[in-house]
Amino acid sequence: MLASLSRPRVFIPLAIALVLFILGFIFLKGPLEIPGLKIEPLFRIANYPVRNTVIQQWLAMAVLLGIGITAARNPDMVPKRLQSLVEIVVEGLLNLCQTAAGRENGRRFFPVVATIFLFVLSANWLGIIPGVGTVGVVIPAEEAIHHAEEEGKHLEDIHLFMMTEGGNIPFGLTYTLEEGGHEHTSYSISGEEYHHSEEHLERQGLTAGHLNGFLRPANTDVNTTAALAIISAIFVEFWGITALGFFTYMGKFFNFKALLKGNIGMGLVDVFVGILEFVGELVRLISFTFRLFGNSFAGEVLILIIMFLVPVIFPVLTYGMELFFGAIQAFIFGMLTLVFAIMAVTAHGGEHGDEHH
Repeated sequence: MLASLSRPRVFIPLAIALVLFILGFIFLKGPLEIPGLKIEPLFRIANYPVRNTVIQQWLAMAVLLGIGITAARNPDMVPKRLQSLVEIVVEGLLNLCQTAAGRENGRRFFPVVATIFLFVLSANWLGIIPGVGTVGVVIPAEEAIHHAEEEGKHLEDIHLFMMTEGGNIPFGLTYTLEEGGHEHTSYSISGEEYHHSEEHLERQGLTAGHLNGFLRPANTDVNTTAALAIISAIFVEFWGITALGFFTYMGKFFNFKALLKGNIGMGLVDVFVGILEFVGELVRLISFTFRLFGNSFAGEVLILIIMFLVPVIFPVLTYGMELFFGAIQAFIFGMLTLVFAIMAVTAHGGEHGDEHH
């Protein structure tokens, strides 16, 4: 092991990487503004707010459509690289659905499961492209304070980010909030501090505000993940009702047969189990929404923190990890939809709905 590390072709790249790591850690660390949970709109269309996460959704859909149209436009008997890649992905997902749910149900579930998987995957991977979340427009402090006060927030609860009057983020920032006051180096400032020191900060060529990026990872918006969870739930319920029939399917949640036959003990158990089933359907929506949202938001924050702490060499490993976890999140979301669909079309006796009928 030590002998292999001592070879020049191994030792020299490792030494260069270590030097870059140390230099980046000491000299290249920059300011850091952690993205907030609330996402301000970039612009409005007919009074409809368009946020950067929505633009990222459109971009993900455009990429998927572009790849699909390009691969299917002139199919060859001997497929080229793009066509081969698309065929491998589609056939793999179709085989997975058919293996888990059977041929008929697998083909029925496949379009929705594959669409969810591919959309989440493309949204996750496009969200780590350099420039996403870091290139955008500056929201001035006055506007940020105005919006926060409209929501009932106090000035001391409003957090702003220090920057120059040109909207740039200075390195090695030092400033005072009042004449003769002590120097500050923090990039974070409260709305109250800015309100009382606005004129003095202007004389130092400084202001405050927020950066609203042109793009932001789509799944860091809870509205995106909630929409995906609702779509998944609607299709699962639809498949269950069409496979078993409305009354048979709803009998999972509202089962009064034993009570009507006079079996009070078993009837109460059936009613209680039905309530648990119904609550489980609602909890599934919440868990679907926040599982994907939490992982995506945590990944965004992790990348920013790593870029701040060690801006050279180490972020490459973080990006590789995010690529892997982005694929895992997409796979889990799609496969859970498939599993819940199989459960929905399965009758109480254990047979599948089409076999039951």
